[in-house]
Amino acid sequence: MTIAACLLLYSLVVLWVGPPILRGLTRSGYSPSLGAAAWMTAIGSVLVSWLAAMTFTLADLVHHWNHSDSVLAHCLEILRDIAVGNALQLGLLLLDGLGVTAIAISATRLVRMLMRMRCQTHEHASDVRMVGRRLTGLDAVVIDAPEPVAYCIAGRPHEVVITSAALATLTKPQLAAILAHERAHLDGRHPEIVAVARGLAATFPGLALMTEGAQHISRLLEMCADDAAASEYGPQPILGGILTLAGAAPIPSGALGATGAAVVARAERLAAARKTGFGRNAVMSAVIAIMAGGPLATAVLAVTGALICGIW
Repeated sequence: MTIAACLLLYSLVVLWVGPPILRGLTRSGYSPSLGAAAWMTAIGSVLVSWLAAMTFTLADLVHHWNHSDSVLAHCLEILRDIAVGNALQLGLLLLDGLGVTAIAISATRLVRMLMRMRCQTHEHASDVRMVGRRLTGLDAVVIDAPEPVAYCIAGRPHEVVITSAALATLTKPQLAAILAHERAHLDGRHPEIVAVARGLAATFPGLALMTEGAQHISRLLEMCADDAAASEYGPQPILGGILTLAGAAPIPSGALGATGAAVVARAERLAAARKTGFGRNAVMSAVIAIMAGGPLATAVLAVTGALICGIW
């Protein structure tokens, strides 16, 4: 239980200090890919800590269950510690038990939600292929609609969707840049990443790391796709395309589009001169490294006795 309790306490620290630190580091969008990685690593670090804590707890229970002669002594030891008034041990016991129970329930909810979202997006992609049409030289499905919209959606296969109104509204350079933006999303598996982030935010609505993380990850991945399009066609076509499509119509649920998140901030970023932000990127890299190794380091310190977090 020592390791499990230490991992749960580590996750609480990350949940507390992570959002304000990451918010400050990634607000400017100097390096959106690194910023998105920082948020995802922090979230992943917490999830790994929870899963590891549950695994260690279950392993400990199985160990004592397989040694039936020690089960009674084990329980009596816990009761003795509680009886002598050790509030810290009692609190950690409750934290461990409640934490493992909450993790199991939340994991079940998350898996069900992601499966439901996956079915919806795949069904939408299939419907688009049925009602849409292909045009020579255009790597997208065209659907007839009065609103100018372009987006991508995960499916089998993935699809880039653009409306007939968007084709009539965008210039050729803008169209090429918008399509490159959407392809960058699909190549980077951004729809799947955003779906998981939003699923976690819905599963843990009271945790700022999850709720803010989903918003920041969506914004930063849009900036990543902006940069991919700008590197191929220049910043002006993608900027013009975003502004042309902005506010025309909402992006369908489960899809990602060039006007789906933080349009004003992204437009200002594309219009402004690029800044290096080497110092900020170095700090973000350090944060990513610390978060990535946090669960393992915590477990090792608990095993060696450097951290005393447990009950027995």
